[in-house]
Amino acid sequence: MTEIIKATNLSKTYQSRGKAVTAVSNITFSVSEGELFGLFGPNGAGKSTIVRMLTTLLAPTGGTATVNGFDVVRQEMQVRASIGLVTADERSFYGRLTARQNLQFYAAMQNVPRGQIAERIGEVLDIFGLTQKANAPTQSLSTGQKQRLNIARALIHNPPILFLDEPTKSMDVQTSDFVKALIRDELVNRQGKTVVFISHELYEMENFCDRVIILANGTVQAVGTPAELGALLPRRALFRLVVEGDPDALAQRWQALDGVESVLEISRGATQTTFDLALADERVWFAVLAEIEGGNGRLESYHRADDESLRRIVSHFSNRI
Repeated sequence: MTEIIKATNLSKTYQSRGKAVTAVSNITFSVSEGELFGLFGPNGAGKSTIVRMLTTLLAPTGGTATVNGFDVVRQEMQVRASIGLVTADERSFYGRLTARQNLQFYAAMQNVPRGQIAERIGEVLDIFGLTQKANAPTQSLSTGQKQRLNIARALIHNPPILFLDEPTKSMDVQTSDFVKALIRDELVNRQGKTVVFISHELYEMENFCDRVIILANGTVQAVGTPAELGALLPRRALFRLVVEGDPDALAQRWQALDGVESVLEISRGATQTTFDLALADERVWFAVLAEIEGGNGRLESYHRADDESLRRIVSHFSNRI
């Protein structure tokens, strides 16, 4: 697929009290046209700096980047015409103006042809369920409604690329799910837009983004689909088992085995104890069973409990979560 965003060795260094402070170092990645791309990292990882460079709000000190085929330094006006930017806690609306009037103002700022403004405003208000609030003063809208209006504003000039920086931050769960469904089903799948979704919350990206880039300390830790990232994890088998016998003695026997990475007691009853065992390789499981028998215990039940969630992936690559 066509690369619509490309960053190569992108870097940003600030001067602070005569010392160089590197916020982002040699970031390289690309985003394909029509992709829902997740930009993840804990606070201070460099997410906002990268977005500001890609949206021409901040000049890089090293490397290059193109957005929709335009250089972010030499062709900043073309880049800005190609993108919509949504930030959390937006404060750029005029509170006494209605939602429609605010969108009229921003449509003019984005050079939307005058004869198309009314129709375009109606379209974006309808997409985000704000038609009934079109003539309400913006200051009367709820926090979630204002954020939906913020996304509508970013779409007013119908750009091919959207940068959404924590767009669901102030929304309740129901509204957040509604907006995320619109992003994927309407904007990406139906309209074919490219969306860069920025967040420091893993649950926002799980089962949502096509690919995710994981950042820590201003550097790329990993990039790929959740399945691709999961395949890079060390081979590891997790088992949950319920046993009868002396739990302390059994735990000691397991911990002495080569290949047992961890033994975690989950619950202890009158006769049975539940454990989670992390094994370096599933073949170690047979040694675990032998130790139960050798310790005069009895296995009541067990099941595999492998964890290849985005949380474990990020934990492995960044050691920050």
